[in-house]
Amino acid sequence: MDSFNIKNETIDWLLTGDSSIRWQVMQDFLDYDEKKVNQEREKVSETGWGKILLENQDEDGKWAKSLYDHKWISTTYTLYLLKELGILPNGQTQKGCFQLFENGIYNNEEIRFSRKQLLRDNAVTGFVLGILSYFKYKDERLHNIAEFLSKNQNDNGTWHYDNKEGADKYEFETTLLILKGFFSYQKYFPNPLNLNQFIEKSHNFLLNHNLYLDKSENKPIKKEWLLFSYPNYWHYDILTALDYFREINLKSESLINAIEFIQKKQNKDGTWNLQNKHKGLTYFEMEEVGKPSRWNTLRALRILKWWFS
Repeated sequence: MDSFNIKNETIDWLLTGDSSIRWQVMQDFLDYDEKKVNQEREKVSETGWGKILLENQDEDGKWAKSLYDHKWISTTYTLYLLKELGILPNGQTQKGCFQLFENGIYNNEEIRFSRKQLLRDNAVTGFVLGILSYFKYKDERLHNIAEFLSKNQNDNGTWHYDNKEGADKYEFETTLLILKGFFSYQKYFPNPLNLNQFIEKSHNFLLNHNLYLDKSENKPIKKEWLLFSYPNYWHYDILTALDYFREINLKSESLINAIEFIQKKQNKDGTWNLQNKHKGLTYFEMEEVGKPSRWNTLRALRILKWWFS
């Protein structure tokens, strides 16, 4: 497969979704001007999913009276989802970021939500760095966090969530979370630190595995990575990893297997299904497993447009 087409009916179907979907379709497929895109984007906080999330915020700025527990309705994961919706920073999101940062900062260089902050979790630190950077949270210690993560990278380009035995089981998940955190950080603070050598090392690790393959046995490292879910939260899959490489605009022959796999997953009507759901509490269900997914369709089409352009 060396090309792809976007059906008009698929675009029309995407446009019948939530404002968080519509503004991205207008921007990425219809080439609307910035003013029209932003008019739709501003609706994310006023209608639909974004409005529901904002209405569930506690008076002190948290969600579910929790920083990280009570997945997926805690402050961390609600701010993550608002970020995914593309909500523009506002007073409520700043209040939530304040709670995350001030209650999570440890030793002025990492984020810890564990009891008495006894446990390190590099994945959470990278995840929260991305959230705070997206919402343009103002605190110079964000630079300390980025530097701390760079110093804790493994020699092979990965990160483990801590130094205990077994943490390597989630090295793909942890590494992608930190890479995405760095991406948001660098957009907020253009080149405050020279992170490129660490980022390139991680890219090489992922690409050497074609994002998902155990080369010694030529099979997926984890079968669940072949199932497309949304929201992903901290989880890893091929579609999410490819969407990251699209966002940073890094094309490589090592991505071809993943691109072809995504193409094979497309339905005859031009859509992609929601194939998996990560269990946990939510404020609402956006889509149904086994049915066409606007989120997965949007992301897959955007990846293929980028790849074949």
